[in-house]
Amino acid sequence: MPVNFSGVWIPIVTPFCCGGVIDHAALACLARHLAGQGIAGFVAGATTGEGALLHPGEQEAIFDTLRGAAPELPVVLGVTQFATEAAVAQARSLAALRPDGLLVTPPSYLRPSQQGIRRHFEALAQAADLPLLIYNIPYRTGVTIELETLQALATDARIAGIKECGGGMERMQRLINETPLRVLTGDDNQIFMALCLGADGAIAAAAHVRTELYVRMFDLLREGQLAQARRIHAALASIVGSLFAEPNPAPLKAWLASEEWCEPELRLPFVPASLKLRERLLADWAVLQKFEA
Repeated sequence: MPVNFSGVWIPIVTPFCCGGVIDHAALACLARHLAGQGIAGFVAGATTGEGALLHPGEQEAIFDTLRGAAPELPVVLGVTQFATEAAVAQARSLAALRPDGLLVTPPSYLRPSQQGIRRHFEALAQAADLPLLIYNIPYRTGVTIELETLQALATDARIAGIKECGGGMERMQRLINETPLRVLTGDDNQIFMALCLGADGAIAAAAHVRTELYVRMFDLLREGQLAQARRIHAALASIVGSLFAEPNPAPLKAWLASEEWCEPELRLPFVPASLKLRERLLADWAVLQKFEA
């Protein structure tokens, strides 16, 4: 059955323990909890999951754990290789697991032309033969995928949607109005605005925290309950700011550790959240815990 790329998706963290070993028990426990909050699916091994820092075979093991913990939910896997040949090889390897899709950025650092970006995604779509979510995040990759390029790519039914970050509300509106793609925001502080414009959903790292509020906000906006949804957005604003005050996923893992979901361990070059930020997160959390939708 084709995946409906809408709603609230969680780009789940990769828990580590014991000097960098994946903590699959913690991952499974967290996945079961999140699945029970009404989310639409998981993205695994992408930015929040430290996908670029995973070793060969680890993403496959993460996928197996998620499938076992929440078999009812779709799982999209992140493609982390930049060179097209290497990305195609990774996409083929991941496709053999039969995930529900792949999340793919344009090649980072290389700054290819729009034609090069288009051919990169076309090669991946052909190799994987799975739904692809394009991940436009120019402040990480150094390139913006232009609207015309997305319109051309969207003629291939396997190019299913886009995770859009950092492009602003005008670009978001054009993506919604001028492409057939499913549009999901990746800017956690803009979820409310993007959904009001007509976005299909969000892939939100911050939604690890009080997940049910993000799902409720999505449902309220679909029902036209603007004032109630805005109230949730306002309640979440402070902790969302704190979760991105230092490089993601360090603040998120610090919060998860405070709630005993996993250790705060990361792989270099990520370093743990500062003491000052951890204190700020705990203060924000104390306030948010009292909020009732």
